[in-house]
Amino acid sequence: MSPSVSFEDRELWDASVQSIPPDQLKARAEAALAREWERVWSSDDLAFYQDFYQAAGLDGSAMPSLSRIPSLTKNDLRRNEAEFPPFGTHRSVRLEHSLRMGMSTGTTGKPWFVFFSKHDLDEMLKIRVPYLWRVGLRPGGRFAHSWPLGLYPSAVLGGRDYAALDILEIPMGPPFTDEVAAEHVRLWQMLRPTGYMLTGSQLQTYDRVARGLGIDLADVMEGASLLLSEASCQFEGPRSRIEEGFGVRLHNLSGASELPGFTSTDCRFHTGLHVSANHHVVQVVDPETGEEVVDGERGHLVVSAFGLDAFALRYDLEDIVSKATEPCPCGETGPRYTFWGRGADAATVQGRRILPMDVQLALDNLGSPEFRMVPGDADVLRLSVESTKSAGDVAALVEEHLGVRSEVAILEVGSLPRASFKPRRIEVAR
Repeated sequence: MSPSVSFEDRELWDASVQSIPPDQLKARAEAALAREWERVWSSDDLAFYQDFYQAAGLDGSAMPSLSRIPSLTKNDLRRNEAEFPPFGTHRSVRLEHSLRMGMSTGTTGKPWFVFFSKHDLDEMLKIRVPYLWRVGLRPGGRFAHSWPLGLYPSAVLGGRDYAALDILEIPMGPPFTDEVAAEHVRLWQMLRPTGYMLTGSQLQTYDRVARGLGIDLADVMEGASLLLSEASCQFEGPRSRIEEGFGVRLHNLSGASELPGFTSTDCRFHTGLHVSANHHVVQVVDPETGEEVVDGERGHLVVSAFGLDAFALRYDLEDIVSKATEPCPCGETGPRYTFWGRGADAATVQGRRILPMDVQLALDNLGSPEFRMVPGDADVLRLSVESTKSAGDVAALVEEHLGVRSEVAILEVGSLPRASFKPRRIEVAR
């Protein structure tokens, strides 16, 4: 859908908050982070961070520049939890202080618990309403999503965000089987949602199942907003193919479940994923030096939070992103970034760091087929690709786009399993 298409109402949920001049945003964030630094040294609940910063030669005097403060990763926090089970000493919101809890398995399969205070839940609600407005959801709408519920962190608000915008929530849960997917499609056909939240794998499953039922999914979804967890759709080619194929207005989303309120979506101009500047500062840093990189260059996404009970100062998500700071036509002035993938999923081939996203974009001219990639250091990029093309043709296409030698195994179209939630495009070495 073209950016020239205008809303029937205002562009931003609250322009007075979302369009604060960048210099004022910076000054406000610096003052707020200085208060977080004071909090470290005055709170008994944050002794873990006092010890960590003291070990780096820092003390409770004036806050140093962010680049001088060492970053933490989830592995650092996991080590703390292993030493002090079950929840460690790093949490500023403890079990006894929480009003809600969430749990994600992450990539290791080991549960990661998140505890939410009442204050943080209320602040998350304030973040979520502009997030939903940005992707075209409006009062009186009907929003169907296939996200996990229960303890999964996406469910912690219990629908308060949709209720705040007077939107009917239709919580489907993931399509674990074709039978479940068929039930979802039939319900959508009856209710005609005005918005959806799906993953790329789920969309493929629903489309295939709908065709088997004799239902045109594009007819069901026509005119709706589609909030899609499929990072390739940050780019024009893949996004346009889905928008035109299903008649939707597509938006991307990202975030981190262990950081309360850190959720992001892109606007209709697709200039990057907008982060709430009311509580978060983002940096994109060189993982080797910890120094910020220039706009457009890839690095690790490092997040600092302020004004929340959940403490986070230079938390390295180890996601590979690039940052944008030029003005966005929508009027929002907060930080934006493009998500490229997880560092752990990368393959380093002939000195180049290749992410699954790079492969997906290289294969876009083939209709973005399903594939698996072998991560790690190697002298050749190893791929398994669903295609009717020859291995040589696919390898030549990949090599042309990525500039590295490739070894391709061709698979029958439809042979790779489709995930019921987030797709996995990594496999062990053959």
